[in-house]
Amino acid sequence: MDKKQREARRHQEDIALQRGLLWVAGAIVLEVLLVLVNRFYVNYSLSEAGVHTYLAMHQVMLVLRMLAPVAAVLALVWTGWQLKQEKKFALPLILAIALAAVTVCAHVAIKFRGPGMSMLYWLVIAWAVLAMVFYIYQREFFLGACACGMSVLALWFVRYGAGGRPETILILAAIAVVTAAALWLKKSDGALPGKKPVQFLPQKTNYAVLLVTCLASLIVVVAAMLAGGAAAYYLMFVMVAWLFALFVYYTVKLM
Repeated sequence: MDKKQREARRHQEDIALQRGLLWVAGAIVLEVLLVLVNRFYVNYSLSEAGVHTYLAMHQVMLVLRMLAPVAAVLALVWTGWQLKQEKKFALPLILAIALAAVTVCAHVAIKFRGPGMSMLYWLVIAWAVLAMVFYIYQREFFLGACACGMSVLALWFVRYGAGGRPETILILAAIAVVTAAALWLKKSDGALPGKKPVQFLPQKTNYAVLLVTCLASLIVVVAAMLAGGAAAYYLMFVMVAWLFALFVYYTVKLM
């Protein structure tokens, strides 16, 4: 590798790190907003001012839960259109992800209250970590971490989210989408379709670990739904350990 190639690679790594740090900054802002929601909406004061604040925030949360998912879908459609036109799609994609995050936070705060807020604090941290993984680590690790992380979230709903079966099924469907995407990338040799195919994963990617992770993520969620909350509690630790093993595996591969 000559000097120009090293400089180009260093420049790309700097850009990736900066973008990852922007996601971390966004996660910090979201964490602050969650703290405010927890203080004035979930654990509100019984004083007159506290009750009025709660009622106002409740109306806002209901509107967000209704409108944010619609806006997220529209942003995804915009992203697809930009891709089709071979134009920049970062802005609509970021907007779709942000609106999806708002939808999740509003729904969990309304339906699951205190326990849900505790879970959201960790979920936002996980989102920030996934962003760093996307920009710094291998893309196959990102996909595997998404599947594994979503399985942990689904297990939380089985264990702690009384009445959380719709959420669990939705997450299960999302894991299935990641699995289908991994199979599709394997078939297309890691390239995204288009007039100018984008190489999302390297051509010589080993898909074995990724596909096994996706399959395991699906199996544990289905098993927990059949066995109940007690099994889900222990399976959460299993999947967290699996995620840590993935981190070690892909870190070694970078060396």
